[in-house]
Amino acid sequence: MKQFLKLSMLTFIVTQTGFSQKYNNTLISKDSEINFAKTQKRGIKKNNIIYFVENDLQTISAYKKNKLKWQINVVSVCGKPKNGEPEIRYVGFNTNKLLVVMGKHNFAEVDINSGVTKLVG
Repeated sequence: MKQFLKLSMLTFIVTQTGFSQKYNNTLISKDSEINFAKTQKRGIKKNNIIYFVENDLQTISAYKKNKLKWQINVVSVCGKPKNGEPEIRYVGFNTNKLLVVMGKHNFAEVDINSGVTKLVG
């Protein structure tokens, strides 16, 4: 059990440092959506929080005052899409959630406060 706990902590630390990056301000949009087919933008700024799609195109991070608030690998949580690449193609901001499209037809919702993610279709 002790060895499992050490391995779990190591995995957590590696995951946190492996995905975390500083976002590039020039890639942040003030619009409510980003469609990777139409723009090079990678993040949305709303209510002084930046929701940024990391380089792996699977992870969304929320930054408040340049500090990581939460981070979630949407593809890991929801599973690989049946059609298309396992990466985020679209992110839209809604009142209390991010609407995410991965692959060709998989849809997820991410709670903007906690990062809790669920597959919705």
